[in-house]
Amino acid sequence: MRTRGDLFGADPGLMVRMALVGLLTPLVVLAALFLVMTSAPWEVRLVVVLAFSIGVCVAIRDRIAVSSRGTRLSVADAPELHAIVERLCVQADLPKPAVVLEHRALPNSWIEGTHRGGYRLHLTQGLIDLLEPRELEAVIAHELAHVVNRDAAVMTVVGGPGEALLQGGIRVAGQGWWPLMLGGAVAAMIGWAGTLGTRTLSRYREFAADAGAVALTGSPAALAAALMKVSDGLVATPKADLRAAAAQDAFHLLPALRERSFGLPATHPPLKARIERLERIERTLQRG
Repeated sequence: MRTRGDLFGADPGLMVRMALVGLLTPLVVLAALFLVMTSAPWEVRLVVVLAFSIGVCVAIRDRIAVSSRGTRLSVADAPELHAIVERLCVQADLPKPAVVLEHRALPNSWIEGTHRGGYRLHLTQGLIDLLEPRELEAVIAHELAHVVNRDAAVMTVVGGPGEALLQGGIRVAGQGWWPLMLGGAVAAMIGWAGTLGTRTLSRYREFAADAGAVALTGSPAALAAALMKVSDGLVATPKADLRAAAAQDAFHLLPALRERSFGLPATHPPLKARIERLERIERTLQRG
């Protein structure tokens, strides 16, 4: 049976980088907020609090929207798919998540939920139609590795405040009244700095989830093949469909949109970098 150390501790350098970014990002946000709250005019302080509140509400709304979509598949609906999930969960010592089918041609997958409330594994119809069984198993293993690594909880703690400040600050600053514009701009700048760190951490954690998938399946080649197929599928997807999917959870197998927003890096590492890492793992396994 795989342990958390098997899935998350294979690359000490990656672990160190994640720890540094994970610690520095909230510290930067907290220091900036402390400076604003102790030295800025009261109007600016009030607007920053307002922007943060709006950002939190938007995030909650988006989460509810994601959770409410799709069709939950029973074992009778998809016995082979459930068998894959059950086998991987036993290996990873995880409770089995609910399996949700998203009726979309766009090939992608993601996991959402909490340990207390239960996890939901989302797979699109396009993904299921596109991949062979061993490739689909590798994708599911990647998503389960995110659960083992507690990525949703970590990213919420590290990146939630910055994301809320960025999104809320942009909305408030666009209202046109100078106190709102100034306070919103301050909130957005703090949020931008926090989101920069969060995006960097997200890229590292994708590498860790890829390694976790290999630890579960023993097949770097299967995950690499799935990543390339899904990437080709996203390229062929109409831009309107990509924009509709872009607001969903950050831990998609691949991001629905790859362009950088507000000068921020993408949430995922380049496909080439992920494939190269998987090839190195493949060579290591072959030598072993």
